[in-house]
Amino acid sequence: MKKKKNNVYRFCVAPMFKYTDEYCRKIYRIISKKALLFTEMISANDILNKKSKKIIYNKNKENPIAIQISGSNPDQISRCAEISYKKNYKYINLNVGCPSIKAQQGNFGAILMKKPNIIVDIINKISNNTSMDISVKTRIGINKKENYNFLKNFIYYISSKSSCKTFILHARIAILKNFSTKNNLRIPKINYNIVYKIKKKFPNLKIIINGEIKTIKDSLKHLENTDGVMLGRSVYKSPMILKLVDEKIFNYKNKNSYKTILKQIFKYINKKRLEKIPIYKITRHIINIFKNEPGSSIWRKLICLNRKNNKINIENIFKEYKKYNEKYKKQKF
Repeated sequence: MKKKKNNVYRFCVAPMFKYTDEYCRKIYRIISKKALLFTEMISANDILNKKSKKIIYNKNKENPIAIQISGSNPDQISRCAEISYKKNYKYINLNVGCPSIKAQQGNFGAILMKKPNIIVDIINKISNNTSMDISVKTRIGINKKENYNFLKNFIYYISSKSSCKTFILHARIAILKNFSTKNNLRIPKINYNIVYKIKKKFPNLKIIINGEIKTIKDSLKHLENTDGVMLGRSVYKSPMILKLVDEKIFNYKNKNSYKTILKQIFKYINKKRLEKIPIYKITRHIINIFKNEPGSSIWRKLICLNRKNNKINIENIFKEYKKYNEKYKKQKF
């Protein structure tokens, strides 16, 4: 039996606007060494006009991280890719799945599924100017075009005319007219079977599945039919799932205990505090770190009570949490 090649896309944490900022990603990287992380969606215009502070220098120890860029101008996005590459990003993701009204007005996101030639031009421009690994994140269709043939033709066109061989498929359609982003995340029905069929049709492409995947058990089931999974809200609601990702998805022995992980997080918080970063910008990402564990409500209460105080002693919070939690004898400290 041949040994499978390392697949960095095997488990991805979705780009989440206003959530997966640099502080969130640092915490995720402390918990997991293997998961592929994504920046928030960053517009090409913001990068080129230097309005965005989201594209920070990426140190090697924070890899693998992909930068997600939105836009429709091939030259602009190519320049963004060059900037990202110089900042040590090795992976770039083109968002052609965002269904928001703002995205449609700006001619980017899911509306580009109508214009695959533009997507090809963007990818080829990036390929000509950098050696970044390129992926496309999209929906399985737009409006009422939820059919296998539409998606098959879309993926065939892009993969045959460009260097992109990795597609992240959010397994629901995008409804573009007079439909909110929130509704687009819950009303169109999930259709995993279309994604599975696409993988069978294109065995040489990397197909990553996204949408309503909540657990490691679900992830492993999807991995029987795809090359990778992408989770978003379920990771944010329960960050410690990432520790299981290393062990169950990548077969990587993660020796860090809860205590070791928290010590590293506390060290990071204290470092940022010395840089005059308001602590709540970081602690908001760890409020659910003990989700589904005994005493998790106590942890949330302690964080909420103290996060506005920039002189907070996070280690004392942990000691207090542990004291409340001792009677359960279940937590692995």
